[in-house]
Amino acid sequence: MNVEKVILASMIVSSMFGTLAGPIPAGAEAAQEQKQTDNKKVQIDNKLAAKLQKAIKQYAGKEIKLKNVGEKIEFSPDGVKVESVDGTYAIRFNAGNSKIWQIEEKVTIDKVSKEDQDKVLKVLKGAYANKTYDFNKEVIMQRGYDGDKEKLGVPLSYKLTGKDFEVYFFKENAPQMPKDEVSAFEIKFTKEELDPKLLETATKAIKTAFNHDLEVTSAKLNRFTWTLHDKDVSLQMENGKVTNLLHKTRKAVTTNKEITEKEAKEVVAPLAKQVFNMDIAGLEVKWDSTYKNYYFVKGKKIELRVALDADKNVVFITSGVGVLYGTPLGML
Repeated sequence: MNVEKVILASMIVSSMFGTLAGPIPAGAEAAQEQKQTDNKKVQIDNKLAAKLQKAIKQYAGKEIKLKNVGEKIEFSPDGVKVESVDGTYAIRFNAGNSKIWQIEEKVTIDKVSKEDQDKVLKVLKGAYANKTYDFNKEVIMQRGYDGDKEKLGVPLSYKLTGKDFEVYFFKENAPQMPKDEVSAFEIKFTKEELDPKLLETATKAIKTAFNHDLEVTSAKLNRFTWTLHDKDVSLQMENGKVTNLLHKTRKAVTTNKEITEKEAKEVVAPLAKQVFNMDIAGLEVKWDSTYKNYYFVKGKKIELRVALDADKNVVFITSGVGVLYGTPLGML
């Protein structure tokens, strides 16, 4: 899961600021879907196939027939996943250097001890008690692989799923790293299941930032963060406070020629105060040419990050961890 978090952080930027396409003509939809599918495919040459076969045999203790075509991993700039022909196993590797970093196997829930299942349930119930958490019979077991030494390594984790939730449990890990505990989880909710106070706070923030009436289409809770979506906007909250806001259909400016740093600060100041209760008067504003947005800094610490469209409307504003990665995370 740690690897997947890094992948997400590195790729969410480009996916957010890609050109927004218009409606797809009905006759072209099937062709476009096929093209998108084809673009995800990665051919496996003989040299790489031999390396993958060696790794899967080390793990399984027997010959496993792998597919000769892999698939690019979403949010990963260079990650590829290759499955076994029977769908039981999978290998993840880096296409740039062909280094394998994880092997997966579909196993049954009895592979996870009752004690460990209880640990997982305790975390889920602690996060949100008013749901029933029944595990599916199928579990994904994930074993780390040392691509440099070409041998099995750590961590060993399990991905457990059920209706409206998934959770990662680290059974083994490297020294000084957590083990025998939940590393991450996601619980999905309908609008009707949301706490009225949380929904009220979210609705008010969306109205303030975008003059938009929030109509929740989906919601989820991660370890520390609530994420709410409707078709046009997304919002994140931590500990009852709004941290990220995103308007999905607005197009951000890509230079600071249209809106200067001074103008950006004038636009953002009242919104930062209203949404985050943040006074940015003492912060220095700078243009980030890499991520194409404005960031507000005090000393060396980035406090706020904002993208604006040509009409000086907010595309996104974040005071959360996204200030470090250039964009709010997990908002699409």
